[in-house]
Amino acid sequence: MIEGNTENLRIAWGRWGMEKQLAHLWREAFGDGERETALFFRNRWRPENSLVIEENGRVISALYLLPCQMETAGGRVQAHYIYGAATLQAFHGKGYMGALIEAAAKAGQARGDYASVLLPGEERLYEFYRRFGYRTVFGVEEITLTREEIFARCPQPVDSRILTGRECALVRNQCLKGRKGSVLWDAPAVQYALWSHDMAKGKAFFVPGGYCLINCDGIVQEWMGRAPAAWQALAKAARQTGRDSFQVRLPVGSPLLPQRGKICPWGMMRPLQPAVLAGFPADGTPYLGLTME
Repeated sequence: MIEGNTENLRIAWGRWGMEKQLAHLWREAFGDGERETALFFRNRWRPENSLVIEENGRVISALYLLPCQMETAGGRVQAHYIYGAATLQAFHGKGYMGALIEAAAKAGQARGDYASVLLPGEERLYEFYRRFGYRTVFGVEEITLTREEIFARCPQPVDSRILTGRECALVRNQCLKGRKGSVLWDAPAVQYALWSHDMAKGKAFFVPGGYCLINCDGIVQEWMGRAPAAWQALAKAARQTGRDSFQVRLPVGSPLLPQRGKICPWGMMRPLQPAVLAGFPADGTPYLGLTME
C-alpha cells in the first residue's frame, strides 16, 4: 500500500524525455558515475520497458522490465528481468517499490510474459521479494579450482580471440538449451553485460566456443562453453592473471564439473502464467547467471 497523498502520485510507463530524471535516480541509488549510468540509458533503456512512480511529474521510483526468454517443458517462452529497481532516498519506506513490483507483474501478464525473474542485490532482499510472490528457484555451484587442476585439463596455450556479444549469446544459449527454467538473453543484452563487466573493471577471457568473466574480486562469475573450449578459456585466465586459484560459479550439475561444488541460491522467479510451472525444477538447476548482475 502506497502511503501519502495518492492524488499526487501515479504509476506510469516511462516516456522519452524522462531520461535525465531516471539517470539522477540511478546515480543516487547505485552510486554509479556518468559513464556507467549512460551505458544503460544509451544501450538498454526503452520507455516501454520502464515503470515509474511520479509525484506531480517528478520521478521518485522506477524499475525496468528487460525482455528475456526462459526454457520450459513446452519450449522457450517470453519473460522479463526486473532490473535497476530504485526509489529516491527521501521516499524510502512508503511502499513505492512494492507498488511498482505489483504493477510490473500485471504489465508482464498483459504483454504475454510467462514469468518475472530477478537477482536480489543483497541476501536480505530475498525475504522482501518473497512478499510479492517470488520464489528462489535459480542456483549456482561454487567451486574452487587451482591452477594445477585447470592446466591438467588444458596444458597448452590457445589462440587469442575476442568474442562479440552475439557470439557469447550463442555459446551461452547452446549451453543452456534444454535446461528447464533457465534464462536466455539476446545478443544486445549480452553485449551490454560485457560492456558493463568491463566498466566494472572485470576481465573477460575468450576462445572460439567459450568464455569466462572474472570480476574485480577474482570470482569467475560466468563460465560458458563445452569442453574443451570452456577449459581453454579458464586456462587462458589462469595464465594471464597469474592467480593460484579461482572461485568459479557455474550451472548446477554442469557437465564441466559434475557434483563438485556447493549449491547456492542465485535468483528468484514469480510465475505470471500457470503454464510456466509445468515441470519447473525445484532443485536449483535453473540458471539465471550473471548477465544482468
